Amino acid sequence: MMRVVKLFAVAIALLVVLPAFGEKIFWKGEWLSLPTSEELLTSICGNIDEKTKTLTFEFPCGLGDVIVSIMDASGNLIYQESVQTDVTPSVTISLDGLDVDDGTISITDGENLVFGSINL
Repeated sequence: MMRVVKLFAVAIALLVVLPAFGEKIFWKGEWLSLPTSEELLTSICGNIDEKTKTLTFEFPCGLGDVIVSIMDASGNLIYQESVQTDVTPSVTISLDGLDVDDGTISITDGENLVFGSINL
């Protein structure tokens, strides 16, 4: 019984610690439509897991169709995906095989733009 309790405690500790290894993306830019820019910059959650080289986005509802683009340090477009945020509020992109050690991520709906940096 004590062994089960110890295993449970270790599992809980890992659940708390493991997400801390991801790097949060800090957004810059402006989104003029609702929600307000300040709310949007804090509500689009972007994290990079350096161990698995994956990028995960969680979008607030109501953004509509957006384009997620990744550019390398030279400004060359190396990845682009259209996302319907009303249908797909969460997106995971594998960075494995992409040369994005010092790149930029941008999200736009054609009128508004926010962007952040990738530093692997």
